[in-house]
Amino acid sequence: MSRPSGQASNSADGQPESIKITVKGQDGSTVVYKIGRKIKLSKLLHSYCQRKQLDYRTVRFVHEGHHVPGQHTADKLKLEDGAEIFCMFLQTGGGIHIMPKTT
Repeated sequence: MSRPSGQASNSADGQPESIKITVKGQDGSTVVYKIGRKIKLSKLLHSYCQRKQLDYRTVRFVHEGHHVPGQHTADKLKLEDGAEIFCMFLQTGGGIHIMPKTT
């Protein structure tokens, strides 16, 4: 029996084989990707950086407050269809140093 057009095929566990992931930048732009659940996310993350002309080493990708490691897959991170990943510029420091008073 054939499935209606437009429906994604499902894997043995009933999950769709591919999902849509939205990557949002700090500038408010969004890019939607359709990616296989077993594909390493580094492919998606590098593609986003190329499209936005960003250096991969200067940005950080975050999902629900946690860093998104490129070597993981959507399955490993339990990402669902429609998940949002945020791209932020990497920042170091941020602490405050108070100089002692000298008299």
